[in-house]
Amino acid sequence: MVHVLDLSQPLPHGQGFYDHQAAAEGNALLADNLQNHDSSTHSGRNSVTVGMGEVVANGGGSQTLSIMRFMNPTKVIHAGETVEWTNLDPATPHTITFGIEPGNPVPPVNATLDPDGSLHGIVTSSGDNVHSGFILAAPQDQMFLATPPLSVTRFRVTFPHAGVFPYICALHDDLGMKGEVIVLP
Repeated sequence: MVHVLDLSQPLPHGQGFYDHQAAAEGNALLADNLQNHDSSTHSGRNSVTVGMGEVVANGGGSQTLSIMRFMNPTKVIHAGETVEWTNLDPATPHTITFGIEPGNPVPPVNATLDPDGSLHGIVTSSGDNVHSGFILAAPQDQMFLATPPLSVTRFRVTFPHAGVFPYICALHDDLGMKGEVIVLP
């Protein structure tokens, strides 16, 4: 709601009211979960959501909120299965990195392009280096772009052998953005 008043008129509410309103909005954003997103395409047994975010805009400008975490970061699968990561953050890129963190996080390492446009890697041992490069939100979900370019929104990794395979976001691992895939025989 926008109130336009003469400079001599007081605001309809005191500062405490507005502080309380801002705190309630902040808490609602932080408490948000996958139920408000299209979870049907991103919540499968072998799917991981890569970060989440929201954009809030009003007459005073816009703000973004990014959750720097893998949602359900630990996956338990069987040898031969594939895990898919999807970025739902409209403002922040992320990576999925197995092995050594690359010096340049932009290009993928040891990944090929699937027919549907997703990148795909194979991790056969804990010593393998597989890196997604930047995984961005779908073009229609990005912000600050007049005409968003096509981008990679998903990354898949197939695990042919049993083991425990830790992974990180090379951009946000220092913030705790880490996970692991446990592959059973």
